[in-house]
Amino acid sequence: MPQRLTPAETSRNGAKAEGGGIQSVSRALGILELFGEQRPTLSTTEIAALTGLNRATAYRFCHTLLDLGYLEETSPRRYRPGLKALSLAQAALSSRELPDLALPHLRALRTSTGETVNLALLDPPDVIYVSRLLSDNLLALRLFVGSRLPASSSSLGRAMLAFLPEEELRRILGKQRMVKLTEQTITNRKELLEELRRTRERGYAINDQQVATGVRGVAAPIFGISGRPVAAVNVSVVHPVTLEQLEQELAPQVVATAATISELATQLAVDVG
Repeated sequence: MPQRLTPAETSRNGAKAEGGGIQSVSRALGILELFGEQRPTLSTTEIAALTGLNRATAYRFCHTLLDLGYLEETSPRRYRPGLKALSLAQAALSSRELPDLALPHLRALRTSTGETVNLALLDPPDVIYVSRLLSDNLLALRLFVGSRLPASSSSLGRAMLAFLPEEELRRILGKQRMVKLTEQTITNRKELLEELRRTRERGYAINDQQVATGVRGVAAPIFGISGRPVAAVNVSVVHPVTLEQLEQELAPQVVATAATISELATQLAVDVG
């Protein structure tokens, strides 16, 4: 049986949602949270297995979400997020000031490097892409605004995790599923902490094929008015490149871009969350 992921606090015996919340709302939103890059569509049976709901209950929730436009049926009892869900996601992303503020500088970085440039926010235990400027290389990863990746696996995530207070970092890593995306993905907690230490020392994170084979990148944190990392910018490279090239040619440009955006965000009192 697949590992249950969400709704976060539901169970087979119908326990109430934590914090006195409304259980049906928690379950409905939890079903929507199941969909992602690895699961673009799901059947009623799969949703039941992932949530711990019985199939009849899972079907009722899906049917309600279908009627409301938050799910679409791709085939009998198989669903994907509907247009209303996509509209909500877009509204949430467009309400953030940081992507608009950063866009000219992301474009400049894209022009100077010729590579794909990304901006992501930390939404523990993941990062969520909020800007993505593609290179001309047709082999770019199939990611888009709203895509999620495990924070511990991506350079974007590690660039932010490395600069968080220790207690907050420990809490996030406690939720993090160390998923092995490639042979190079760090799945050992001790190794991850050592990599975060190196990231703090040099001021940027390196991705050496840890998200996808053949993809390398470098990321730097963006700091908000609170002095804590609120986002990260990275350059993603899908053609052959050495780590020396990443560190000597691309890292300085990424760090400079992140510093510029951080300064502007601080001056204009822009933050996220």
